[in-house]
Amino acid sequence: MHPDLFTGTWAAAWRRELNASPVYREKASTWEGAVALRMTADPALGVAEPRAVWLDLHHGACRDARAATSEDLDAAAYVIEAEPVVWKELLGGRLSPLAALLAGKLRLLRGSLMGLLPYLAAAQELLLTATVIQRQFPDPG
Repeated sequence: MHPDLFTGTWAAAWRRELNASPVYREKASTWEGAVALRMTADPALGVAEPRAVWLDLHHGACRDARAATSEDLDAAAYVIEAEPVVWKELLGGRLSPLAALLAGKLRLLRGSLMGLLPYLAAAQELLLTATVIQRQFPDPG
């Protein structure tokens, strides 16, 4: 069984992939700070409560990744939220982060879009790296 999306096990696997990626290391070489990604609840898909992961990003390395606590969400420089179906599209490569932000499907709850723009290539690679992790998407099943 693969780890559920936005859990501690999944976040740890993502950290390993990020730190093994020379492309991410290059594109994120100037990015530092914590980012939290949050998936909203969707009881129809079996997501009873929101889930979030916290990534401590520092100059092309991910120093820590875990299931986010409320303190992590308060401390993150950027908090980005979407519904489970949107995360599935993003992590399936069918939707770009910029297109999702501009369409309002991906919501920036903390931080500014202007502040994130210099790291757009790094953010895209961040999500691209997550696509290789075997995971279990929420399913009404």
